[in-house]
Amino acid sequence: MDETLTATAEPLAPKAIVKQWNLVERVLFRFVFCYFVLYTWPAAGRVHFLHGVPGGYSLTTWLSKPVQAIVPWIATKVFGVTGTAATYSPTGSGDTTLGYITVLLFFVLAVAVTAVWSVLDRRRPHYARLHFWFRVLLRYTLAVTLFAYGFAKVFPLQFQPPDFLRLIEPFGEFSPMGVLWSFMGASVPYVIFTGTCEVVAGALLVFRRTTLLGAIVSMAVIVNVVVLNFCYDVPVKLYSTHLLLMAIVLGAPDLSRLFDFFFRNRAVGQGESETFAFSGPSLRRAAVVGKCLFFGMILLGHIRGGIDGRQRMEAAPRSPLYGLYDVESFERNGVAEGKPSTWRKVVMQYPNVIGVRTNEDAVQFLQVNFDVTQSAVTIRNRDRLIWSRPDPARVLLEGKMGDTPVRIRLKVVDVDKMPLKSRGFHWINERPFNR
Repeated sequence: MDETLTATAEPLAPKAIVKQWNLVERVLFRFVFCYFVLYTWPAAGRVHFLHGVPGGYSLTTWLSKPVQAIVPWIATKVFGVTGTAATYSPTGSGDTTLGYITVLLFFVLAVAVTAVWSVLDRRRPHYARLHFWFRVLLRYTLAVTLFAYGFAKVFPLQFQPPDFLRLIEPFGEFSPMGVLWSFMGASVPYVIFTGTCEVVAGALLVFRRTTLLGAIVSMAVIVNVVVLNFCYDVPVKLYSTHLLLMAIVLGAPDLSRLFDFFFRNRAVGQGESETFAFSGPSLRRAAVVGKCLFFGMILLGHIRGGIDGRQRMEAAPRSPLYGLYDVESFERNGVAEGKPSTWRKVVMQYPNVIGVRTNEDAVQFLQVNFDVTQSAVTIRNRDRLIWSRPDPARVLLEGKMGDTPVRIRLKVVDVDKMPLKSRGFHWINERPFNR
């Protein structure tokens, strides 16, 4: 029997004939459907469209518990994984042992369900109606994920300009991921541009008529993210690869038309209808209103979150001696010291910690407490130093470290004169400025 499908935002369309799918198409759809329904199930570290509704985070936490109970058991009993690798923890990495076992579990379950489904439902000619709702699931999942990552760049929160300690760190000490984060953070306009591309891709996926364009833009945006993650060892390889696969699945029904247009220089007709018939005008209007409210809440939440995040960053407390300093002299008992462990550079950026780079390029992080009223800083709750400013460009620290009197003379480094900060943008360059 022919499927009658209509757009959610439009009047009922004329009946569209849905051709019968061949065996390969039906089996492939069953597998892809099963796998991505499992993968889009709520999980820690992944964005979910339920996060956009009130109480969504609590609901997704509850829904993720079965998987979080089963996967560690499989890791321990089947693969012999023990210790940290067999437990969930907020590591900031999605490429954990449990992450790979989860993907393997989903793959095995999808194969098993596909086999049973193919036997029990072998006479069905197509899955046009289920395919419609499956695409809605992928579109909305991918859209809200692109919104989340995109707005974190539009209001630059994900990538920050290199801090003082980064600016004096030898390049060879950077990790590959550190290189990427510093490279991105060094240009706020570029970060905003990449975020805008992600937001635009997500917005195109929201609407059925622009799904193909949204899938193409999403593929272009996400493939760059995937390559960066693999090449710079960013531990989001699994997640970003699955996002790319979602975009490919959304664009797959139109691959033959795209091939004809771009490679065979042929005219292409309208794509196969994938509309869905709601029972009446009131239900269609309710669906449109619900969709607008749903994505309106998501967009408003990201915009408010981005503004609040930027305000919190700008209002974050600073060290009373905020700045990057060269150590002009370091004296113990009145004698200048030049040991490998002697301070060479000092970073005072945050209120409770100072960073020190020694003569041997070792990095130390010292917990401190500043007493502005007495111009004193206590290091590790035992060493107390009094600061003064002989002139605007210098700070003098005097007191005891251990039982030894010390006198440390610091000179302010003008960070804004560093090439990374001062070079700026130039339309005309007679010679490349490549340092």
